[in-house]
Amino acid sequence: MSPALEVPPDLTEAVGEPEIRALLSDLDGKIVSMVLRRVELARYDQSLRRLSGMPVSELAWENGVLERYGDELGRKGVDIGRAVLALSRLRAEHRPARQGAPEPE
Repeated sequence: MSPALEVPPDLTEAVGEPEIRALLSDLDGKIVSMVLRRVELARYDQSLRRLSGMPVSELAWENGVLERYGDELGRKGVDIGRAVLALSRLRAEHRPARQGAPEPE
């Protein structure tokens, strides 16, 4: 049987499309909630780093995050990791402007 057609282990009885869609919708809600929590924690961390005079982001840490997504989910997982990191960055209004750099609109 193709992996795409295998029944997930948590579906012990035959279910139809509406039930599967409900499960998918529930998972999507949980994923969004977890991403929002990650964003909140990452922005707090970045604020602490900025207030301590440290760079807001830490490239080695971010590369480790991308590596983990890639290891677990493959190449497309790295894309997901990049999106999560982008969502997690402090917005421009939270960052001090660099000298000579144009202000964001």
